[in-house]
Amino acid sequence: MIVAVLIFVGSLVPLGLGMIGTDFMQQTDSGRLSVTVELNRGTRIEETLKTARQLETRFMELVPEIKIISTSAGSNDDAGISALFNSTTNNTISMNVICTKKYERDRSIFDIAEVLRKEMALYPEIIDYQAQQAGFGMGGNSTVDVEIYGYDFNTTDVLAEEIKNVITEKVAGARDVNISREEQRAELKIVVDKEKLAMHGLNSATVSAYVRNRVSGMLAGYLKEDGDEYNILVRMEEENRNSITAIEDLSIPTPAGGKIKLREVAKVEEYWSLPTISRKSRQRIVTVQVSPFETSLGELAVAIEKAIESVDVPQGVTIRLAGDYEEQQETFADMGLFMMLIIMLVYIVMASQFESFNKPFIIMMAVPFAITGVIGALLVTGTSLDMIGALGAIMLVGIVVKNGIVLVDYINLMRDRGNELKEAIALAGASRLRPVLMTAFTTILGMLPMALSQGEGSEMWQPMGIVVIGGLLVSTFVTLIIVPVLYGIMSRHGERNKEEKARKEFIFMQLSDNNGSN
Repeated sequence: MIVAVLIFVGSLVPLGLGMIGTDFMQQTDSGRLSVTVELNRGTRIEETLKTARQLETRFMELVPEIKIISTSAGSNDDAGISALFNSTTNNTISMNVICTKKYERDRSIFDIAEVLRKEMALYPEIIDYQAQQAGFGMGGNSTVDVEIYGYDFNTTDVLAEEIKNVITEKVAGARDVNISREEQRAELKIVVDKEKLAMHGLNSATVSAYVRNRVSGMLAGYLKEDGDEYNILVRMEEENRNSITAIEDLSIPTPAGGKIKLREVAKVEEYWSLPTISRKSRQRIVTVQVSPFETSLGELAVAIEKAIESVDVPQGVTIRLAGDYEEQQETFADMGLFMMLIIMLVYIVMASQFESFNKPFIIMMAVPFAITGVIGALLVTGTSLDMIGALGAIMLVGIVVKNGIVLVDYINLMRDRGNELKEAIALAGASRLRPVLMTAFTTILGMLPMALSQGEGSEMWQPMGIVVIGGLLVSTFVTLIIVPVLYGIMSRHGERNKEEKARKEFIFMQLSDNNGSN
């Protein structure tokens, strides 16, 4: 028993030293990458397209596994429905890279992404780039987010840039370090003189509507052709709306039937503004997103937290770690609570069935050693513990006690038949060996395909198979060796005879009471 306890305590050392990483969900190799490239501000669309073609050629040369590259560059001036989901400019390039099936190539999609990143780093005109696993929901790209809360845009922008540089330089497993807030863009602001507007019988809403219709366009009707319907948008030609002077020369009709120039009732100012302002918990927020490479999400979060300790946070600004790492912490806390609840319920059920408190305790001793098997299996395979693996560990509680119940129940049966304590233990061990091994190995073999699968999406379920196999292997041998020994230590000679005698006396008293009442 001392050796067993030492083995269990020793198995917890790798967990305490952080040798086993933790993830929210395993990233799956779907064979798709999303590549985003940002060039210097003000780059003409022709130069952007030229760089895109160069990147496409180089990507195909460096990665023969690529089947298709879909590229888009520049902005859409029509402001269609895609503008709700994308904010593109003339200096950005977006690529969707589709590779061959996972089993048809030697490199993973994550290794291919690293090759593309190294190539993009060689171009001096590229100021920022990302190559991420393309996917939505479970198995997509996991990130650790550094959330920066603060009211002043300039202060939080400077802090976000500093944190980005620190993470890039000091954290080896950090990739695609991205700041969520876009750069400020030049905008035109029209400031109207309300007194002058009132003199001409106009108001701000009327003037803004006229300017918007001339610049952005006004829906004038629909064109029906071959069963399809198209919007007819009317607006001024580009040379009449592409400068401040052209905007100031716009004619505004008055209710009296005359026309005035916009410059007569308003002034046009140029200023820099953010395209969007993000808020969380009613506070302005900017996020630094970091993707892991060849490291787990938990290890990356610890490294980031250590790296940003040296960053001086201004007054009125707060930072915290969030993203998938936050979801992971909350999920693991819930899983721990569920495991404690399941252990308690299993113990209560066994105590009621065995009519004893120490017999369920003996059986439950196999559960800690299942954790030893889980840690060992994760350590040997180099797998990180994620939500699916934690579910497998919770499943082990019910699977592990099953063999213990079979063994302890048969020992009790042998003692009830008059066998001495040690003799009953020996008889039960010999008789229940085959059933225990059969139930354990059938479960292990059932989980083997899940643990060894190499197909697309297999990364999602591999941790569960590895966890169940490792925990069941160790706990089975513990059930066959430690549980009988612990039974012998915690049980006393003749206790089953006393229990049987008390049970017979209780039944006899009940029968006597029934006969007396009759």
